[in-house]
Amino acid sequence: MKTMQMGLMLGASVVALGLAAPAMAQTAPAQDDTVSEVVVTGVRESLRSAQAIKRSADQIVDSVQAQDIGKLPDANTTEALQRITGVQIQRRYGEGATDFDHRTQPAVTVRGLTQVQNFLDGRAIYSASGGRAFDLEGVPPELLSGIDVYKNAPANIIEGGVGGAVNLRTRKPFDASGRVLSATVRGNHYDRVGKDGGSISGLYSNRWDTAAGEMGFLVNAVLSKSHYRQDGLLAGPFDTVPAGSIANAPANAQVPYGFEIYDDTGDRKRLGIATAFQWKPTDDLLITAQYQRTKYWFNRTGAYYYDYNNRSNVRNAAGVVTSYGTDPLPGAAFTFNDEGYATKGSLQNQTFETGRFDQQLWSQSQNFTLNAAWRVSDKLKTNFDVQYLKSYYNADRNGHVLSLYTQAGQTALTTPHKTVVDFDLTGKYPRFEVRDPGLLNNPANYTTPYVADSLQRNSAETFALAGDFEYDFEGGFFDKLRGGARYSDNSIDLRGTWHGVCVTSLGADPNCSAPAGTPLVPLSAHPQLAMKGPSKNWFDGNTVKAGLLYPAFPSGDGVWAQTKALYAMLGAQTKDNFTPGDLNSQTEKTYTGWAVADYDTQIGGVAIDGGIGVRVIKTEATSMGTQFNNDGTSKAIDMDNSYTRVLPSFNLRAKLTDTLQARLAYSKGLARPNFDQLSTNVTLNNPNQKNPITGHPSASSGNPNLRPIESDNYDLTAEWYFASTGSLTAGLFYKKVDGFLAGGTVTGTYDGVVYDVSTVVNTGSGTVKGLEVGYQQFFDFLPGVFSGLGLQANYTYVDSNVENPFFSPGSNAPQQLPLEKLSKNSFNVIGLYEKGPVSARIAYNWRSRYLDQTTGSGANGQAQYAKPYASLDASISYDINEHVAVSFDAVNLNNRMNVLYIGTPAAPLQYQLNDRRYGFAVRVTY
Repeated sequence: MKTMQMGLMLGASVVALGLAAPAMAQTAPAQDDTVSEVVVTGVRESLRSAQAIKRSADQIVDSVQAQDIGKLPDANTTEALQRITGVQIQRRYGEGATDFDHRTQPAVTVRGLTQVQNFLDGRAIYSASGGRAFDLEGVPPELLSGIDVYKNAPANIIEGGVGGAVNLRTRKPFDASGRVLSATVRGNHYDRVGKDGGSISGLYSNRWDTAAGEMGFLVNAVLSKSHYRQDGLLAGPFDTVPAGSIANAPANAQVPYGFEIYDDTGDRKRLGIATAFQWKPTDDLLITAQYQRTKYWFNRTGAYYYDYNNRSNVRNAAGVVTSYGTDPLPGAAFTFNDEGYATKGSLQNQTFETGRFDQQLWSQSQNFTLNAAWRVSDKLKTNFDVQYLKSYYNADRNGHVLSLYTQAGQTALTTPHKTVVDFDLTGKYPRFEVRDPGLLNNPANYTTPYVADSLQRNSAETFALAGDFEYDFEGGFFDKLRGGARYSDNSIDLRGTWHGVCVTSLGADPNCSAPAGTPLVPLSAHPQLAMKGPSKNWFDGNTVKAGLLYPAFPSGDGVWAQTKALYAMLGAQTKDNFTPGDLNSQTEKTYTGWAVADYDTQIGGVAIDGGIGVRVIKTEATSMGTQFNNDGTSKAIDMDNSYTRVLPSFNLRAKLTDTLQARLAYSKGLARPNFDQLSTNVTLNNPNQKNPITGHPSASSGNPNLRPIESDNYDLTAEWYFASTGSLTAGLFYKKVDGFLAGGTVTGTYDGVVYDVSTVVNTGSGTVKGLEVGYQQFFDFLPGVFSGLGLQANYTYVDSNVENPFFSPGSNAPQQLPLEKLSKNSFNVIGLYEKGPVSARIAYNWRSRYLDQTTGSGANGQAQYAKPYASLDASISYDINEHVAVSFDAVNLNNRMNVLYIGTPAAPLQYQLNDRRYGFAVRVTY
């Protein structure tokens, strides 16, 4: 690519003053004053810049750099992180993202741990979802100049992650030597949903000499929209069949209870704005003011068609089945795999329901910051920082069910609308069909038994003050002393409802208590409440080919208007207001002091440097909710929690040669529980009904007394930098983690009575250990056009072992398990090409199987796993001239199917297909 005069300095203006970035470790290596700028020229320079950060940093860090203005190399910010060793991501709804229904569970893990601290330009950030993480998928990647991942955080890093820390970097006007003007227009096509999207982004930056000193201003804005469709087929769970019900079946024959499909479509919009003003009134003072705003909209329509037989295998205390819900068709031909699970066959007495759950999310975060970096003298530098973060997280949700049941209390044996299902799980595409397909697409067969509504309106604020200093000594073992203090005041209000209504001939029943045999309201009373399904060419046209029905909503402007129209039609009422049980308010104040002594010496002719540090944090938290008594009364309650932690750290780097260095690092980290786990609404049951073992009545609550998860982190690395864009690195790491959270019971005293309170507790410990290897190089020694070839590759091995909180003697649940969402093996292989005006990249990402959920959808508490998964992405760009470039990219080229299973790969649970995305962009820069 042509050189673009951006002058992106690796530490921006902060490095120019030799100061650390606000409130945390440097986002770039310290450099000699003779190095004034690094000019970004595409893929090669992005690798050189990331390598320089890793090589010169005073800690263990990996980076992803933007190839050009507005161009991180992936579909969203979450996906960009998957290229870094030790980082794994979750994919939901066609992109790297978290599950909508589990928004407090981050989509990113670092070395297997989801407790990852998030920073924006070095400052701690979180969303108002109720978790501790920022909504990374909501940040437009065009807004960023790069992302840093810190693996073993020293004392000057803001605490909050036992897995590591992720820092998102935006641009500042003094990053460039002069004016920069850039705009990018992108169009995308999503093949499964058959829709188009795209983005438009622009950046303006300039700096001027004035009588009051040098000033600079930057504004960067992005607006994007994307679409998705996610096709899923579910089998099972599997369970034992009656003896003799299948001819020639193996002794341990297992068949599924039934089958399900889901047909998930939606869209996302992202708005990002970043502005920065910098003023350098003297050579020793730099003032930087920044404002960042990210807004995210996510609209989802989840349509499901699922077996609902109201039957299951019943076991006695000895585990012997006394009645069967699994129901193979007598005389049907079955095949089984080597472990006894059915791969083909037919099931009788199958009936279905279909559900539609629409969700509309809109969230926003605004970050206002002011920073002053002052060189007091040749030896002393100071940094003062103010931050105000304000965010909200809103969601409207609903539910609507159509059923082939005609009366309350029916099972598949008593409904008139049962059928036989034939299934085949042996081919490339699993499939199932019903014997009488007209049953599924005839509106006369359906009723409208259930509707649901939900509101969420969360808000959060943070005010933080930080002051740091750096003092240089003259000679001696210690060459620098750094230290600082930080105060933060966080508040969050959680507001959420969930409200369901059963619909029968008796009317709308909020308690769903209609007697068995009560007729359900037929769909024929409101025929407009059904729509044909599934989506066009669903699952590539390989199952339920004759079609079926999904629920439909009346017209309305948005999810909530449609929900209210549905409820009015059925004679029910939505829950429009928050009641005390829907509300929780929390405050959290932290007081922090830290110090790091940097040393620089030689041992046996080997240059040694590093730092010894400590971070001391006091946390004071209050959770305000409601106590609900058994007699129907209630009262407001406040519960306080306070704790202090000391977090030491140690870093050592040995420069073995000019190109070879090794690192040794230790740190202690902590991660505070999510805000939704700290909520304190308490429900007290009858005080006269006592547990005969403990002698206490029961209650349920969140747990504001939870302590943070803590870890001891050890790292050993070797790094060989044989060229400016060539390196081979390897590292060993070990983490010992204590205080994982799980459901449990504690005692609590309310109005003088001691209760056994079901809640979330700190329980269990575990270890995480592994190996990381990374390699990158451009093959400049090759002749001619081949000298533009390059390769980037990395591999991560992570082995974890934690206590299973759901283990009990005699159950099928194992006592020890790996961490959820963690693959033991993962790797990236990225082929690169950059020569003249052409730049190209093809990336293959693979991860081995992983534990998806500790308790899955299978029988007897078995764990739920994901099979190995791979993604193939590619891009190519061409510089028409020094100002204009065009590019094409494709995501999910291999159309890989995601597969979940229960306990063993022989027992499949879910098959999933997502869109391929094809994009074309034009970028203009002056």
